[in-house]
Amino acid sequence: MAAGAGVFIIGRDHLYAYEYTQAGARAISARVEKLNGELIQVDFDRQRQWDNMVSMELMANDPSAARGFLLSGTEMLPSRSASVLRHAVAEGVDDAALEVAAMQLLLPGTRERYQSSVRLLSLQPSTASPTATETPETLGDPRDFELMARALLTEPETDPLQFVLTGFSLGLGGEMSARMNEGAVALLAATRREDFPQAFGEELNALIARAVPIETFRAAANVSAEDGGQPGDFDNASVAFAASMDPDAAGQIRTALAEIGDMSEATSTAAATMMLTHANTLLDLQRLRLLAQTAGDRAAAAAKRLPRDGRLLSAARGELTFNRDLWFAAGGVLIALGGLALVVLFNVVQAMRSAMRAQDDDDHNYESELLEISANNWRPL
Repeated sequence: MAAGAGVFIIGRDHLYAYEYTQAGARAISARVEKLNGELIQVDFDRQRQWDNMVSMELMANDPSAARGFLLSGTEMLPSRSASVLRHAVAEGVDDAALEVAAMQLLLPGTRERYQSSVRLLSLQPSTASPTATETPETLGDPRDFELMARALLTEPETDPLQFVLTGFSLGLGGEMSARMNEGAVALLAATRREDFPQAFGEELNALIARAVPIETFRAAANVSAEDGGQPGDFDNASVAFAASMDPDAAGQIRTALAEIGDMSEATSTAAATMMLTHANTLLDLQRLRLLAQTAGDRAAAAAKRLPRDGRLLSAARGELTFNRDLWFAAGGVLIALGGLALVVLFNVVQAMRSAMRAQDDDDHNYESELLEISANNWRPL
């Protein structure tokens, strides 16, 4: 019961922290490399299959996945070729140098295509340019928001997801950073994929419905239009959007968009979109963010090729944090285990004592005497 209470408290208070640490980064990256190594089906031709996977991603114009498979050569290549890369990793070589070393193992045609299609890590600037985030990408402009608002007002069955995300992207749901906008772009693209998880979609739609209740928005838009214009006009719709918003749910949406934006920054928008197809709940975004920040393009490659069975998520293991309730539950577990140990010890001692008594009884021999009784032994009184 104490252990069950501990599990409940961990789930209730979300006590697993999925934060980047230098010590855990290499371990998570190694797990993702092993997952990519499982994609090799025929052992005798591992190098050819590894080369083909890199080549296919290059032809699909996905440099992030191509680099991910290239850097996973330590687990995907045969032992002789992989030992070259493992030796480089053991010497503390970074991914930029590892990429150059792995390129030498590609076939000439694939290597040439890789050099022409992928910007090498060694050629990328160490810090982003200050002008890179001056104009953040958004889902639409006020005109797009107005068109979607009119559609929602006239057709109640219209899906509000893009409308709400566009409103957030325009800053109508609170302050939005460039990273949150990138997250909104990746999330909307992921929801349009056929392999987008249904459970994740249902939880997301429920959060969207709580953040901006559409019926409340319609009523607020009609009230706003009393001062002039149509309910679907941007001025009226934007005021109604802000007035009908639930602050707590809106904060959860911005947090989720920031986590997705972190994934996009660590890899690419396309890679973040693909990684979202492995999420089952909103809480999985923390794991996916940690995967992107630690494994980078390796995780992008794994997300594209691995089945959606939870193996990718299991590669990111968080650190457990203790609160007061969990400490009490842990104390209960220790007390219960101590009581169990005492009971087992008592039973063992009792069993040993019983065995010793039985042994003593077997060692003591009793001689029986046969008494002959006949009529000749009896005398008259």
